[in-house]
Amino acid sequence: MAVDNASPVLDTTREAFDIDSAGDVLRQVASGVTIREADSAFSLYQRTLGDERLRLTRLRTTGFLHAHVDVSGYVAVGRISSGGVRARCNDSPLDVSAPFLLTPGSAETWSSTVEADAIGLDLAALGMFTGRDLTATGRFPHSGALSRDLQDHWESTIAHVGRIFDDDTLLRNDLIRQAAVDAVFAATVSTFGIEAETADAVGGSAAVARATDFVDDHLGEPLSVADIAAAARLSVRGLQSAFQRTLGVTPASYVRTARLAAVHRDLQKADADGTTVAEIARRWGFAHLPRFAQHYRTEFGELPHETLRR
Repeated sequence: MAVDNASPVLDTTREAFDIDSAGDVLRQVASGVTIREADSAFSLYQRTLGDERLRLTRLRTTGFLHAHVDVSGYVAVGRISSGGVRARCNDSPLDVSAPFLLTPGSAETWSSTVEADAIGLDLAALGMFTGRDLTATGRFPHSGALSRDLQDHWESTIAHVGRIFDDDTLLRNDLIRQAAVDAVFAATVSTFGIEAETADAVGGSAAVARATDFVDDHLGEPLSVADIAAAARLSVRGLQSAFQRTLGVTPASYVRTARLAAVHRDLQKADADGTTVAEIARRWGFAHLPRFAQHYRTEFGELPHETLRR
């Protein structure tokens, strides 16, 4: 089976020793970077691993660097291992002593001989993961972790994913890489309290509408949650979240209820002498008849054969 949201692998190493080339190198991972100032001792080493959904970049600089970043289409978490750094995002100072979140807008950094990690998360991919339109309605009220426990969990997740990305075989395994990226998405959303405006329900509802239309059009065919997620243009986890938030049920429950309704309609129209409950139930994908009868009674308040004989 194809992997949901598989994308080309990134594994690049770059070095620079002047402002112009350093700007080109940095823009490979953050297109809106402009270097404002650097001293004669400046140099940059940059290693980037991941894919189009998530980029783990390890940076090492010498000398002084003043950079401006137009953050658009992604969010990034910075983590300073050593060196002197001062940073602002959207005119607010950042606490760089712990992992910090760069959000859409503008950011500025002043650094001197630094080792750091920058974890870039594509907003569209993050929105698909959460089932929310974060590109249009994302809210990022916290630049730091909501608690120390969440910060520890996030750092543990990044350490684990870093080990996976450092192993070329694991990095290029689509299933393993996707699971690793999803783990970072989940940890980052919970750690930094990323959410969406109430208007996000419109985007979620649109995705759910695509999903339910697909289910209705293919109700008599084999349906997996992955099929429905693809039709909704969401990840499986994003689909589950969107269904729970919008309809209060899981996708599998929605399919079962829709198929039960189809059975109910067919039983009402059927000739009791010319057909059986089992034939109609199996037509709609119910192979285990006792369990089907239990679900049917819960839904309609009577057993299937009672509907057929009325």
